[in-house]
Amino acid sequence: MSSTSAPFGFRASFHNSGQIRPKAYVIASGYAANIFQGDPVKLVDAGVVQLGTSDGTRSGTVDGILLLGIFAGCQYTDSLGKPTVSSFWPTGTTATDVTAWVYDDPETLFEVQYTNPGTPGTTTMQTAVGEEMDWTVASPGGSTSTGLSNTQIGVIQATSGQFQLTGFAGEINDSLTDAYIVAIVRINEHIYKAAVNSI
Repeated sequence: MSSTSAPFGFRASFHNSGQIRPKAYVIASGYAANIFQGDPVKLVDAGVVQLGTSDGTRSGTVDGILLLGIFAGCQYTDSLGKPTVSSFWPTGTTATDVTAWVYDDPETLFEVQYTNPGTPGTTTMQTAVGEEMDWTVASPGGSTSTGLSNTQIGVIQATSGQFQLTGFAGEINDSLTDAYIVAIVRINEHIYKAAVNSI
């Protein structure tokens, strides 16, 4: 894994309480963007969840966007009256009784792929601990077969970023000088909590 780019989105991995639970929110019927399991999402003025970009699409920007959390899946009644449970929100779905499950606790930690910003095999990623970065918006963003996101975290920000790197997952095949590694992050620019400055 560490020499191959294989992003899997954000995966909830730890909470001090020992409990990691998503919370119920709403997606507007007809919302025209795929949201994959592991995608960052935001809360908009209408009280509904959208993809965590400036315009709620994969062509939007992420700089300065306050995040609600990480999308965990959804359930809804489709236009034919069929109850549906899905790991992703299919773009343009017309539905009722829509529930979006979101890991919204700002103290939850997530695993995510991080690309070595230096020279793989030489530069250690240990120096990135405490630094902040935004998420990288991928297109098409994930798999409609598995429902999983393929996003990851990007370059270190000069000031404040959406995520703060707190450590590494320590997977058996990972080395801190690898090209790709599984990092542990927390949401820094969170709608329910004030952000902190980069170290």
